[in-house]
Amino acid sequence: MATGIPAALAVILVLRYLYRRYSSVLAHAPLAETNNFWLANFGLVHPPSDTEDKLSEFLIKVGQDSRQTPISVVWSVMGTPLVLVNTLQGIKDVLIDGQAKRKGLRGAPSNVQRGDFIRRIQNLVFGGPSINNAVGEDWRWRRHVLLPPFQPRQLVPNLLPYVASRAKQLLDQFGKYADRNEALEVDEVFTDLTMDVINFYLYGRSDLNYHIVGGRRNLKHAQLGMGFMAPEAWLPFGLNQTGWAQRRYSQPRKVLKEFINDSLDRALADHKEQGAFNSVAAAAFASGQYNDPTRFDLINDFLSLTFAGYDTTAHTLSFCFSELARHPEIQEELLKQVRSVLGPPPVDPATITADKLARMPLVTAVYRETMRKYPAVAFIPVHVNHDTPVDGTVVPGGAEIWCNLRGLQMNPKMFPNPEKFDPTRWLKPVGDGDDGFDRLGGSGPSNDIVVDADHQYNFPDLSFTLGQHSCLGKNLAILELRTVIACTVNQYSMSLKPGNEINTKIVLTTKPRDGVWVYFKKRV
Repeated sequence: MATGIPAALAVILVLRYLYRRYSSVLAHAPLAETNNFWLANFGLVHPPSDTEDKLSEFLIKVGQDSRQTPISVVWSVMGTPLVLVNTLQGIKDVLIDGQAKRKGLRGAPSNVQRGDFIRRIQNLVFGGPSINNAVGEDWRWRRHVLLPPFQPRQLVPNLLPYVASRAKQLLDQFGKYADRNEALEVDEVFTDLTMDVINFYLYGRSDLNYHIVGGRRNLKHAQLGMGFMAPEAWLPFGLNQTGWAQRRYSQPRKVLKEFINDSLDRALADHKEQGAFNSVAAAAFASGQYNDPTRFDLINDFLSLTFAGYDTTAHTLSFCFSELARHPEIQEELLKQVRSVLGPPPVDPATITADKLARMPLVTAVYRETMRKYPAVAFIPVHVNHDTPVDGTVVPGGAEIWCNLRGLQMNPKMFPNPEKFDPTRWLKPVGDGDDGFDRLGGSGPSNDIVVDADHQYNFPDLSFTLGQHSCLGKNLAILELRTVIACTVNQYSMSLKPGNEINTKIVLTTKPRDGVWVYFKKRV
């Protein structure tokens, strides 16, 4: 009798799998084959490795296989389809139309929403709902409050002076290594910079009480993010909610929230004294929406903004410098354009303006090519609530979707010779008049715009996502990227340290696995 029960359960599970798979509208969809245990059986990201990046290899292989267009499927052992969307039209269908509010159905969930499993894990690790894991109206009110400070008309005048002055400190640091003819690992340095910038803009000041977290540099090394990698966080049946399961990251989370609460106190005092809206915190306080005296929602949202706003940009800068260091000819073309706008160094940070940044399209092209080849987000996961059309195929409710950015952006039909770092892909026709910033309207690129191998510059910034959930910090990242690239190339030439291989590793975001070691040489 005892041995019969497991056998019966096994038969039930097999029958359930067969029914769900072969009765699905996706039964005959092409398979995305993988021999990875976690991905093949559960549709989950496998743990990161220090020696290889199997996830990127898988996504690129799928994206380059014309037989897996527009979608392909991985079936979990439970018969749940994980659908990989491998075309631009399909990704737009998911992120723009799928996430839009359903007309006439107030409060009803959209056709798709943030990936169900990762959303629950985020909720667990961050200690509650936030703008990065909330859905529906709970997400919408947060977005409405926090969006205005990230629009170009508010962000650029309030933040550009600080970004330019902080970039000057960065150049001074490069100069010290240039004088010693010593290679510098830039990913760590860029992480310091981007952490400073996001905290300055969130709270409107740079003199925050970093002693709470054991020092400024320790803030970015807190173990909270590693909660996503802790096996205990993925345990079923509520076991992951126990104190034992959360022991790795509950204390770092507590300390980080203390730091954020203290920083909010400082921002509120400044706002009351000055009455200015020069920070995200000031806008949040003034909205009246964050009226809980415990600041539970406000602290969670700022915790999410902090961790979403620094490492992605830092890693993008690192990959960018790794490519520039290997392409002196691109550096020289950049130098010509930058010098014609900024003039020779040293450049007074106060003279750097949004207009000058807009007059250096090759700088924009360089960071966009970096984001194509090394997308900060390799895929965008969403959960399907209702049957959703995806580039001519219907994906049924209950499925999980991965929008395959990594694979699509390495597809030679869209980007010929995809392994080549070629910023000219992104140079628009003369007289385009684009200032390079995003108004974050949520509508995404028009379907009337031609996007193909002859019009690669029209390809959207998928790393920032599309539609209503497009990244709040997009313009902040653009401001940092353009300023740092332009100022550095204007003052230094770069070369990569011999033997430094540039490989990727995905730990929530795409990062350089072995670091990026660069030699800087002062220009005359």
